[in-house]
Amino acid sequence: MKTNTLMALAIAAAAGVASADSVYFQNFDVQGAGYTTSDGSSTGVEFSDGGFDFFTQSDNAVDSSINYNGANGGYFAAMDTNGSPGPTALPLYLTTDTFSIAGFSNLGFAVDLAEDIASNGANDWDISDFVNFEYQVDGGAWNSIFSVLNDGVNDFNTLAFVNGVAVTDTFSTFNADLSGVSGSTMALRVVWSLNSGDEDLAIDGLSIIGESIAVVPLPTAAIAGLGMLGLMGASRRFRK
Repeated sequence: MKTNTLMALAIAAAAGVASADSVYFQNFDVQGAGYTTSDGSSTGVEFSDGGFDFFTQSDNAVDSSINYNGANGGYFAAMDTNGSPGPTALPLYLTTDTFSIAGFSNLGFAVDLAEDIASNGANDWDISDFVNFEYQVDGGAWNSIFSVLNDGVNDFNTLAFVNGVAVTDTFSTFNADLSGVSGSTMALRVVWSLNSGDEDLAIDGLSIIGESIAVVPLPTAAIAGLGMLGLMGASRRFRK
């Protein structure tokens, strides 16, 4: 019994350990790489008028007065998403390529968010404005992760919030627990509806993390030791 327990413990230790790993990461450093944009019917909807109407990766021209502090390379941003020269219909969509989540558990979601201070110094999110973050597993239905909304009290001109936490003009990380989610593949989607000037949001570092079991091969000496333990146990049984 003792010999069998020692062997089981050794095998379990060799089998692997849970570790936090990056499952998916989108840094928006390259325009159009790893994601698509859409107005719900046609794809490739990415635009900027060079000023205050845009839905685009940061390599495209936006007004120089718009600042998102702490940006690390590229990012994706939107303001007045039904303004010229973009589509008039809302919402607009940014959807990632599908990626594998097979072999991962205890998933978590994270994204860096920033919102530019309005040109007049006011906060401009209205109660009708939103940016939703969603996930899809194995090609199924889209499920909500969280939403960026105004304060929910005033109809007009507030800060943007995620679950009561304000989004500022400096990129900060917002997280969500997806530990109950499992499957083979996943995609992420960002749904945008910002219909006036100075209503904007920038996103970066869109990511999924999870835990995987890393298989650690047993050293030759350990395998030999396990073999000896097995022989010793067999010898004791024969002696009885």
